[in-house]
Amino acid sequence: MRPPVRNLLVLGAAWGALLALPPAALMAGEPGAAPLAALLGAALAGALGTLAAARALSGGRGGFRALLGFGALQGLSGGGVAAVLVWGVMAVSIAGLSPAEPGGLSALMRPAVFVGSFFVALSAFVYALLAGLLLGPVLGLLVIRLLRKGEA
Repeated sequence: MRPPVRNLLVLGAAWGALLALPPAALMAGEPGAAPLAALLGAALAGALGTLAAARALSGGRGGFRALLGFGALQGLSGGGVAAVLVWGVMAVSIAGLSPAEPGGLSALMRPAVFVGSFFVALSAFVYALLAGLLLGPVLGLLVIRLLRKGEA
């Protein structure tokens, strides 16, 4: 793996975990596997979103519009990954599935489970999108610096 890609992955993972830390801290009553899984999922979503947005940013465009576009693309792609992960985890959690009883997969299709987990995933997507739009230009400047460093 080339150093700029590795640096972008690390930066994106840190970005995703940093964005997920306040909601995870507010939602977690006690330390456990759920907040840790949320932070790991957010780190994955941040890394993938940053890679996708950095690829678009490496086209050579500059300026504030390019940084806003970077933030929007990072928020869309990272938020999409986060929403899918949150939707799956919440659906399994609400349905009460466990590895000991894997036979209750039909419980995932109940309307209450489906709709409840959908709105949680939608809120995670909106949060990631807004964070990408508002804070993306700052992260975009770091990405531009990493991309230029990798070219040299």
